[in-house]
Amino acid sequence: MKILYLLFAFLFLAFLSEPGNAYQRCHRKGGHCFPKAKICFPPSSDFGKMDCRWRWKCCKNGSGK
Repeated sequence: MKILYLLFAFLFLAFLSEPGNAYQRCHRKGGHCFPKAKICFPPSSDFGKMDCRWRWKCCKNGSGK
């Protein structure tokens, strides 16, 4: 039973951790992660969630003012 607790703790920590340079896919497209409520202008600059954190989305830099 202790092994199951240790396994669960390890998996929990593994999924919470992020790589050192997070949001690489968004940045490669020239974007930045913003809260999901933010509106990207023009709409074509909204790349969606990509690799942003939960409830955030990727917008092209300088598009949402």
